[in-house]
Amino acid sequence: MQPSRVVSMTRRLVIQIRRDHRSVGLLLVVPMIVMGLLGYILRLDRYDLRVGLVSTDQGLPTLAGALSATEALNSRMEDQGGLTIEEFNRAEAEQLLRDGQLDVVLVLPEGLFRSMLDGSEARVEVLVEGSNPSQAEALPAQIGAMLNQAVREFNPTRQGAEIQVETQYLYAGPEYDFLDSFAPVYIAFFAFFFVFLLTGVSFLRERTQGTMERLLATPITRIEIVLGYMLGFGFFALIQSGVILFFTILVLKIRYVGDLALVFLLLGLVAIGAVNLGIFLSTYARTELQVVQFIPIVIVPQALLSGMIVPVDQLPQLLRLAAHLMPLTYANRAMTDVMIRGFGLSGVAGDLAVLLAFAVLALVLSATTLRRQFI
Repeated sequence: MQPSRVVSMTRRLVIQIRRDHRSVGLLLVVPMIVMGLLGYILRLDRYDLRVGLVSTDQGLPTLAGALSATEALNSRMEDQGGLTIEEFNRAEAEQLLRDGQLDVVLVLPEGLFRSMLDGSEARVEVLVEGSNPSQAEALPAQIGAMLNQAVREFNPTRQGAEIQVETQYLYAGPEYDFLDSFAPVYIAFFAFFFVFLLTGVSFLRERTQGTMERLLATPITRIEIVLGYMLGFGFFALIQSGVILFFTILVLKIRYVGDLALVFLLLGLVAIGAVNLGIFLSTYARTELQVVQFIPIVIVPQALLSGMIVPVDQLPQLLRLAAHLMPLTYANRAMTDVMIRGFGLSGVAGDLAVLLAFAVLALVLSATTLRRQFI
């Protein structure tokens, strides 16, 4: 072995990468952007817990009027900070909980105030949405601790059992674990990611092998070329999406309640959108390495902002606007609505429309890029 040859090979590679501005940007700039965005998201301050209060407690009569558990607990829980409390009837509170405008609903039963005074057993009901098991476990415990602290502040001499919290779920249930809740999100993400990578690399090979130039020399139009590639790649993309879906269900045995046909329709639109996006972006790449370089630029931000780590409605306004421009945001929401909440076609029609619009837009951009790239 001659060291001079090794040095020459090393020098050639360094010069080649240094001249490739895209590779330099990937090495130096993109990691800072991605890690900065991730660190910012993970350190976001949690907004106040939004509590809906439903009370049937009539309280006890006093000279100043009836004093109820609602008044006694409401003021003391608000004084602790971190809470935004509003009173509703039960139907309104449950609807707001479904719509994501409340985090938890606290139901105070009749006779709760008397129990607070005499130390007898007291039970309250906490309603959670249920699609996030970690939240479903943490929120009732947090509310229970706040309730008992508020009771001790109100009646320091109180003896007896603490207030017991009974958790009720609008969706899913206590048997659902983290994988069950996360599965709809990661199914959509991995389908999008693998299909994008497969399409980008395969379409690049078609260009580098001269197939595209020969096609453009025939009477076939550019939109016909893109449609043909979309259908060809889309066929295998659907197979891959089906493998991801059924492996998750049959092997990992996740729990779900929605219609699998609707889930597959959603994945099909995600896959077709990823195919068209892969065709579009691959025209800007000259090597397979450059196709891979699009992953931290195109895929990673969608993973960070589409609700996989932090719910979209908890993001700052600017990042929330960016999230609503990303197809995975709508795919993740629709998949969760179907597999966890059991929504039908009408419940996810809006998200389906957005995914279809994205697929069509990427198709048009692909045809336009072909015209610019090869003429």
